[in-house]
Formats: sequence, structure tokens, C-alpha cells
Amino acid sequence: MERRDFNYYEANAADISLEKITSSEKNAKILRRLRDGDYNLSILLLGSGRYVQFRMGKGDDLGWLGYFIGRSVKLQQLDIRELPADEGGQQIDAFFDGLARSQSIRSISCKQLGDYGCTALFRVLGNLSQLEGLSYSGTDFTLNRNGCFALGTLLESGVWKSLKELCFHGNNIGDDGVAALASGLRSIGPFLKTLGLSNNSIGNEGLLALVTALESCTSLEELDLSNNDFSLATAELRSLSDWLQSNQMDLKWLNFESCGINDEGLQALSEGATNHCKVLDLSENNSITALGLRYLSTPLQSVSCHLENLYLGRMNIGDDGAEVLARGLIGNKSLRCLHLCDDDEDIAITRAGWSAFSAVLCDTSTVNNTYLSNHTVQELWNDYHTEEDFDIDEDIVLYLQLNKEYPQYAARC
Repeated sequence: MERRDFNYYEANAADISLEKITSSEKNAKILRRLRDGDYNLSILLLGSGRYVQFRMGKGDDLGWLGYFIGRSVKLQQLDIRELPADEGGQQIDAFFDGLARSQSIRSISCKQLGDYGCTALFRVLGNLSQLEGLSYSGTDFTLNRNGCFALGTLLESGVWKSLKELCFHGNNIGDDGVAALASGLRSIGPFLKTLGLSNNSIGNEGLLALVTALESCTSLEELDLSNNDFSLATAELRSLSDWLQSNQMDLKWLNFESCGINDEGLQALSEGATNHCKVLDLSENNSITALGLRYLSTPLQSVSCHLENLYLGRMNIGDDGAEVLARGLIGNKSLRCLHLCDDDEDIAITRAGWSAFSAVLCDTSTVNNTYLSNHTVQELWNDYHTEEDFDIDEDIVLYLQLNKEYPQYAARC
């Protein structure tokens, strides 16, 4: 197929039959809805899978789609699951040429673009000054150092004044990639709400570069750094904790799942994380022992603790860890959900370990201790489990239920 640009589609749009230029009736319907300004078509999912709205086909489907996306004033979110194998790149170029003219797209989510598609995307992103969200999940393509520099330059240019969400998951950008993004992050920091960099082979040097860039991200609400390697990042985790405290952050979600954090790392992180986050995920950090959990237990007892959900699944808590965590609940007024296990996991807590929670949830030794018992926590495991999965006293289930349904009466246990 010959190379076609926006001018070609503009010249022929008035006279074409949508059914004749597309490979399926379903695709023709999508083009018609875009052309006619259908208010109900604000999100478009395209790819080759079963559940996409616009399926890649033979011919010039993709070029015409780009044209009508560029003309649309209603479409706000574009989810590109896959681009076709396109020898010479004519269809892909035509698609992104049209996309570059969009004034309505607010969010773009991509995966499986391939090398050529990713390069074409980055070439047109600078035209989309209205963009509020950008997400790229790597599968067949790694966002390399050059790609990070290109993105960092775009961010630093100030073209995206309203970008609130930036997520690059599974791209293996490494420490160099984070460093390349850092200057750009500083430029958009005041506007950014969500930053996702999970599964990117980031280590201690990358975390340090990121913390430095986060100094300007005073409006950040969600930070996902899961599935990276911070086993040697004690100092950097302390810097992150200091950033949380010095800027009086109020994160809704901080994700450190499966990051190799050890006892020393948890000690460095715990104060800032418990006082300035609502949700903290530390699941699958298997190097954390009962000793490390003590560093977490102490700030949980503080009146400054703002944590509402704490995830500690897949960590083999054991009885010693359970007793330490139970002590952390004494006096805590914020934590509602303490997730000690995930899915079908065996967390190795026996009846002795669970009994520590029983005493904290309802201490009947004196009337005053009963009143001062924890009446806030409502869950100790997720919905995949019931009390029948554990060697646990029925009293604990009752106390949790009282806290959940009748917190104002829970002290009457």
C-alpha cells in the first residue's frame, strides 16, 4: 500500500463508504461513531484480541482510524493493546499522523507497540498538549535509555501542563532510565498525581535519582515502585521517608511489593510511610523478619499514624511476627485493614500467634483496658480467606465484626 498522509484522508473522507474501506462491519461502525461525534464513545480500545472495540485488519483500517480520531472532539481515552505487523510502517505512520491532530484525547495507554510503533508514538506525543495520562506497559519492547531521554526531554519542555498520571510498568529502564527521566519529572512535579515505575530493574542508584526528582512532586497521591530491587537501598529508603515527612505528603497509595526490602530498609522507611500514607504494600518482601516488623510496630502506635491499609502478604509472618504486629495495634486509631496473607498462602501463624490479636482487640483484664482496646481494625486477611482457613479463636472473628459493623459499641466486648 502506498504511503498516505492526513491530507489524503481529508481529501477523500467526504466521498468514501466506511464499509468499503474497513475490513469488518464492527470497524466501520466505530469509524462512523467517531465521525458523527457519538457522545457515548469516549473510550476506545484497539488491538487484535477478542474483546477490543476496533480490531486490526487488512487494508487501511488503521490509517482511517487515525484520521477520525484526529477529527473527533468526543474521544478522551485511547487504549492501544497491539499494533499490526506493518512492513514499511505505512499504516502505523498514518495512524499516528492522525492521532497527532487530536484535541480531545486526555489519556493514552499502550502495550505491544513494537520498536517502530513506540518510536512513532514518541514522535507525536509532543503535539498532544492536553494529555493528562500516559501509560506504557512493556511486553515485547523495552523502553531503553534513549526512549527515557526522549520522554524526559518532552516532560522538561513543559508541553504537558496538565499531565497527572505517568506509568511505565515492565520496561526494564534501570537506574540510567530513571536518571534520564528525573529532570522531566521535576518539571511536571507540581501537577503529577500518579507515578508508576514497577518492574523496571531499578536499584539503589535509581531510587536516589527518583527521590531527588520527587522533591517537586508535592501533589503526588500514588507511587508504585513494586518489583524492583531495593535490597541495598537503606539510605535511599531513608531519603524517601524524609521526603514524605519534610513535604508533609499525604499519599493514598505507596507500593513496595516484592522489592527485596530487609529489616534495615524497613526501619529506614517506616516512620515516613506510616505517617504520610493511607495504603502501604510491603507484600513479598521475604527478608523482613520479626525484628524488622518491630520497626514498623512502633510508628503504628503513634498518634501521627495515618495508615489505613497495610499489606504484608507472602512474608511468612509466623507467631513472632504476629505478636509484634499485634503490639503495634495498641493505641492505633487509623488502621482498618491489616492483610497478613494473600490467596491460598500459608502464613504459619498458629493459635498462639492469633491469640495476641485477641488480647489487643478486646483486653478484658480491666474495664479501662477493655475501653482502650483496638476498636478500629476490621480485617486481618483478605476476601480469599475465612476464619476456617486458620487455627483461630472465634472471639477474634467476633471482635473484628464488631469493629466493622458497630465501632461505636465495640468497646462493650
